[in-house]
Amino acid sequence: MNIRLLLIAPLLGLALHALPAFSASMAMASAESADPKEEALYADGTRAINESRWSEAEAIFARLAGQRGSRAEGAIYWKAYAENKEGQSSKAIGSCAELRHGYPQSHWIEDCGALEIEIRGHSGQPAPPQAEQDDELKLLALNSLMQHDEAHALPAIRQILNSDHPERLKERALFVLAQSQSKEAQDLFAQIARGQSNPALQVKAIQMWAAFRGQQSADVLAGIYEQSHDDRVKKAVLQAYLISGNPGRLLEAARHESDPELARTAVHLLGALGAVPDLITLYHETNSTEVKSSILDGFIPAGAKGSDALAGIATSEKNPELRRKAIRNLGISGGAAVAPALVATYQNNADVETKRAALQGLFLTGDAHDLVALARAEKNPSLKTAIVQQLSLMQSKEATDYMLEILNQ
Repeated sequence: MNIRLLLIAPLLGLALHALPAFSASMAMASAESADPKEEALYADGTRAINESRWSEAEAIFARLAGQRGSRAEGAIYWKAYAENKEGQSSKAIGSCAELRHGYPQSHWIEDCGALEIEIRGHSGQPAPPQAEQDDELKLLALNSLMQHDEAHALPAIRQILNSDHPERLKERALFVLAQSQSKEAQDLFAQIARGQSNPALQVKAIQMWAAFRGQQSADVLAGIYEQSHDDRVKKAVLQAYLISGNPGRLLEAARHESDPELARTAVHLLGALGAVPDLITLYHETNSTEVKSSILDGFIPAGAKGSDALAGIATSEKNPELRRKAIRNLGISGGAAVAPALVATYQNNADVETKRAALQGLFLTGDAHDLVALARAEKNPSLKTAIVQQLSLMQSKEATDYMLEILNQ
């Protein structure tokens, strides 16, 4: 589901494994002035890496490293990278040691650290996160440990979550935890989502729980919603229902929630899910004008089905305020496709305020053509002025031509 991806995308930026294409592009972008021959040789080496010609890449970068020019530091890293790809992990670790010894301030040392963690992970000897000083490397080590030795990884995660480490690192550790399928990991994660451990991370845990567990998260989330008195947490649960694609729970919240703001949130999220039948059901069930007004807003993000629902309410609703809002929202949500319905609403209603709402809807669709036609036919001076006011705000040739037509009369 795209919604889930939208949520997880920022967290996928975690440095959970080496990304050579990124490092290469960054290296090229930040390169200092270099000898043209050195630059050409470096480019040859990068092409060899990109084309998986590891032996050739190793030879090219070894030559560059030996020249000790401006490309030497990156060359040593890429030599280590190629050596690892060739299955020569010991040589790769030796090359990283060479980089640390020869260039102790190099920014490539961090890349080598990530490579070493990857090598240890593949060999079944993941590095403990406590051994790394850099937060990104701690995360790399933690992820590797989680994949190969979860029994030792979980205490490390607990230590990070309960420590004074930056919240950013804690959130990323939580992300690593969320991916585990083991009962112990899921129990720990559920504790955090319930606020029983590390309350500061509860909202993030709720979001991740929905993203990774989908519909399976529903019961836990419902329990959290029922037991919490924190509006921030309740809103996070409602948003988690959107992430996991659970309109039924949102409908239940919209029906029974006593807090108007939370009820409105549930309604709008139903619209975001495209749950138009649920919104229509709720609209006819409630006697609250405020709730009905929120539902009319909820139809806006629901696409064509939402527009159809608004069109039906615009013709059947007895409450003039709600009817006018449905007409205006139809202009917001429907685009050019709803213009005929708005024109018919204008022509078939005697109520002046309903007509004005239809004009606003046509303005919102950008329909200068029909507004000009209505202006030409309108005999009521007040309504004609209202149409011209709308046209005067539109950047349209038809609107401009009509303004000139009025001036020339």
